[in-house]
Amino acid sequence: MLKKMIDGQAFWREIAKRLSNGESTNFFFSQEDALLMVQRDKIYRLDFDGGVYFFVKEETFYQLYYFLEKEKSPEVLPALAEPIILEEVLLAAKERIPSEDNWKKAGLKPYLERKRMYLTTKNVSFEERKITFASEKMLDDIFYLMHESFEPFSSALPTKESLLTDILNQKVLVSLQNQELLGFLHFGNMKQGSMLWHIAVMPQARGLGVGNRLVKDWIFAQRDVAKKFLLWVRTDNPPALRMYEKFGFLPDGRVAPVMIKTT
Repeated sequence: MLKKMIDGQAFWREIAKRLSNGESTNFFFSQEDALLMVQRDKIYRLDFDGGVYFFVKEETFYQLYYFLEKEKSPEVLPALAEPIILEEVLLAAKERIPSEDNWKKAGLKPYLERKRMYLTTKNVSFEERKITFASEKMLDDIFYLMHESFEPFSSALPTKESLLTDILNQKVLVSLQNQELLGFLHFGNMKQGSMLWHIAVMPQARGLGVGNRLVKDWIFAQRDVAKKFLLWVRTDNPPALRMYEKFGFLPDGRVAPVMIKTT
C-alpha cells in the first residue's frame, strides 16, 4: 500500500543518506524540488526489502523513482489506476543496473528511448536572421500543437501557465505565414548551454523546412549566451536525427530509456 509523504525534511534527510550510501537510483532532484513535491502532496512511497519506490503523481500517470541497495533487484510494482512511468538517464556504454530484464520482471515494458546530442557554439557558422518570438496571443495555438505532437508520459510538457511564462521570457520561437502558426521551438537555459525542450510543426507545414529554420533561429537567438546547444531526440525518429546531424549535432553518450506499466 502506498504511503503519502508528509514530512519534507525527513524525506530529504533519507534521500541524502541513500545517496551517500551509493544506492542505485534515478532520483537526482535538488533539495528544493524534493521539498516541493511533498508540499504539493504529490509523492508517495512503497518500501520493500532492500529498497524503496517513490511515486510522483502527475495528471494522468505516476512517475517512478527508486533506491536500491547494492545487489538488490526491483520488487514487483503495485497495480495502480493509472500508468507508471520509469525514466532513467544512463551512459550508453555502461551496463544498466538494474537491467531491463529486472524491470520487466517488476512489471514494466519498454516504451521509448531518447539520446542526448550536443553542438558547441564555436563550431557554428552564424548567419544573420530575422527571428520571431511567440506572443501571448499565440499561447493557445502553441499549447494545442504541443499536446497534439508529443506523447503524454515522458515529454515533460509544461502547464499552460509555465508555457506562458516562457513565452513572456522569450523562450519560444515561432514560424508564421500570414500570421498563422506553422511551428514553434521551446527552449531553456542551463549551465553554459541552451536546451531545446520541444519543437513541433503543424501537419500541413511538414516537409517544408519549418523545423530546420526554427533550429537555425534557436542557434542564432542563443549564439551570444550559450557555449553549447543540447537536445534530446527519440532514437526511433530518423528524420529528426538526420536533421540534427546535418547541423553538426553529435551524441554525447547519454541515453534515456523509458519504461511503462499500464493498468
